[in-house]
Amino acid sequence: MTRLEDVVNLGPKLAADLRAVSIPDLETLQTVGAIDACRRLEANGLHDCINALFALEGAIRGLRWFSLPAEDRRRLKDAWEQNAS
Repeated sequence: MTRLEDVVNLGPKLAADLRAVSIPDLETLQTVGAIDACRRLEANGLHDCINALFALEGAIRGLRWFSLPAEDRRRLKDAWEQNAS
């Protein structure tokens, strides 16, 4: 199991918040996916912004969030907004 604090984009605060919503490690985050993980955070009043979504997706891919291709960021944003409706 890979500690969340050892993953790109995940600082101690976001890692603690992920653990609080039953995502204890990178492998669980990969299984859950960025959108569902962000939904869990939002439902618990934690990290409800689009930047958290990009950070989680980047963490899953092993990339800094700003290195995600623009098209991928757009797709994530669209999926996030669609599910919010």
